[in-house]
Amino acid sequence: MIELIVSPTSLDFIKQCDFCDGFIIGEEGKGLRLADNFSRKVIIDIINICKIRNQNVYIAVNKIIHESELDKFISYIEYLQDLDIDGIIFGDLAIYQIAKRYNLIDKLIYNPETYITNYESVRFFAKKGIKRVSIAKEITLKDITTIASKNDLEIDILGHGAINMFHSMRDLVSNYFRFLKYEEPTRHREENLYLIEQKRDDKYPIFEDQFGTHVFSSYDLCTVNYLDKLIESNVTSIRIDGLFKSNNELLEITQIYYQALKDYKADKEKYNHNKDLYIKQLKEIENIRPFNDGFLFKKTIYK
Repeated sequence: MIELIVSPTSLDFIKQCDFCDGFIIGEEGKGLRLADNFSRKVIIDIINICKIRNQNVYIAVNKIIHESELDKFISYIEYLQDLDIDGIIFGDLAIYQIAKRYNLIDKLIYNPETYITNYESVRFFAKKGIKRVSIAKEITLKDITTIASKNDLEIDILGHGAINMFHSMRDLVSNYFRFLKYEEPTRHREENLYLIEQKRDDKYPIFEDQFGTHVFSSYDLCTVNYLDKLIESNVTSIRIDGLFKSNNELLEITQIYYQALKDYKADKEKYNHNKDLYIKQLKEIENIRPFNDGFLFKKTIYK
């Protein structure tokens, strides 16, 4: 059965969400675009909570690493070696090299955001001995299921959440406000900001943090009605991303996906019959971000 993993919004959320299969957590300065960061002490507490409940813990170490930071990340991977965790999510290949020193290759989950778009890429990393790869969010459902059906390596996809469209290491928003001569050009970091194009009314969330500037899609990707195809093609896990969500919103979304998976396991016909219900329940969540099929049924067009 497919694994349901959540990027949590807080420790309180984790305490409430005892029904998902695992969480993606991270320490500040190590993981990109997490809904919340946790201290090492809290990470230990989370691991203890999850192990009692038979939930998995995945640590995000997916920052782009510069030369001056290597020693810090070597020490961090050495620290993770002693923790009872189920995976390390990475995007920078330096983490692969470091993990080899500490015999952690089999815990690595490669998530470079957009790069894994074909089977041969998956096959390459399968030969490297890592645990899992994350498929790009911008390819079709047909391509995802084809890649997963090859069965060479565990496959992970974004199941529900915002799609990161752009990342720059520069403080682009602060620089913009400096150009406008704002007295406090970094104050915006506490505000909800959006980009709006002249051609359309979509609102693209944009925020700036210690890693630079990030721009996201105006909608969340939603796969609740395609779980059957993902399961039958051997997709290993789906992620629900907590970004731009409150504890309650994320909990309700996760509960709907959990029920959909439970329905499928009990009776596939029941799951198919309830597809409209799942969408209706998602739409009824107060303040939920707009959601759709993303690129599941349309090719990305490059111009």
